[in-house]
Amino acid sequence: MAYLIDTCVFIDYLTERLPETTAKWLEETVVSGMACTSVIVYHELLTGASTDRAQKIIEDLIASLEVIPVDRKIAAEAASARRAWRKEGKTLSMADTLIGSTAKLRGCAVLTSNIKDFPAVLTIDPYSVPFPE
Repeated sequence: MAYLIDTCVFIDYLTERLPETTAKWLEETVVSGMACTSVIVYHELLTGASTDRAQKIIEDLIASLEVIPVDRKIAAEAASARRAWRKEGKTLSMADTLIGSTAKLRGCAVLTSNIKDFPAVLTIDPYSVPFPE
């Protein structure tokens, strides 16, 4: 299975808040080529990186991943999902809907601790799944 890594997981990885086994699993998954991220995640990470040093850390972290751009298919899928959830009385953010639609169209699970933000895609919480030792 391939994984799309969400912003919160990268932040927890960089701040050493991920459990050690999860961090190791994440590193191995990235090296194996089974992880990617969205350009939206890249944007969110850079937005929070307020210093040149922090921006360099983000660039180095993301350099080994495929960063998937938002194209017309992803945008259309996200718009469709937002409309459907709006009919259910739920509001999803544009960013999370684009990230989720990217994962859905790429056949990836979203690795995130914000499960509620991705109701229509397969998600894996890095804090609740027993990752291999």
